[in-house]
Amino acid sequence: MIWWLKTRLAHTVLAPCLAAFVLLTFLFQDGTVVLPAISVTAGNSVLLAGFTPLLVVGALVQCLDSRLEAAEATGTRRVARLDTALAAGTVAAVMALTAAGGLLLDSPAVVSAGRNTLFLTGLALCGRGWMGRSSIVLPTAWIFLVVLVGHRTADDFFPWAVTGHALHSPVAAVAAGTCALLGIALDHVMTTRQGPRP
Repeated sequence: MIWWLKTRLAHTVLAPCLAAFVLLTFLFQDGTVVLPAISVTAGNSVLLAGFTPLLVVGALVQCLDSRLEAAEATGTRRVARLDTALAAGTVAAVMALTAAGGLLLDSPAVVSAGRNTLFLTGLALCGRGWMGRSSIVLPTAWIFLVVLVGHRTADDFFPWAVTGHALHSPVAAVAAGTCALLGIALDHVMTTRQGPRP
C-alpha cells in the first residue's frame, strides 16, 4: 500500500494540489474576471473559482498515470481498485471541503467549484483510457468552451454549459454526478482491461 501511494505521488503531487485548490477557491470565492466571448457581446464575467478545479483534475490524472510497470504487472494487489478508490476519495474530499467552506464563508461559488470539480474529473477520466495523461485537455477545453460560447445571455447559460450554471441548477448537479460516476467506472474498466500502460 505504501509503495502504491508513493508511486502514485499522492503525498507529493495530489495533496499539495488539493490544498492549493482549497486555498485559491476560498480566496477567490465570488471574484470574477471579464473575458471575451463569442456568444455574448458584453458582460462576460467569469468566476475565478471556475478555473481552480483544474488543479485537482490535473494532479489526479498525473497521479493515476504515474506507474511502476514491472511491479504492477507482477504484483498481487488489485491496483485498478486502489486507483478507483483514489479517484473516488479525491472527489469526495473536494465535495466535503467545498461544502464546508461554502457554508462557513457563505459563498455559493465555493460549493459550485466542488460541483465543477466533480464534473471535470469525470470528463478527464472518461478520456483517460484512450488519451492517458493528455486527457487533462478535455476539462481545460470544456472550461474555455463554456467561457466562449456557453452563454445565452450575460446571465444565462445553455443547458450543456454545466460549469457555468449557478449552484441551484438541478441540470448541472445531475450532470456533474453522472459524469463523475461514469468517468470513475469507465476508467476502472479500461484500467482493468488494459493493465499497465507504457
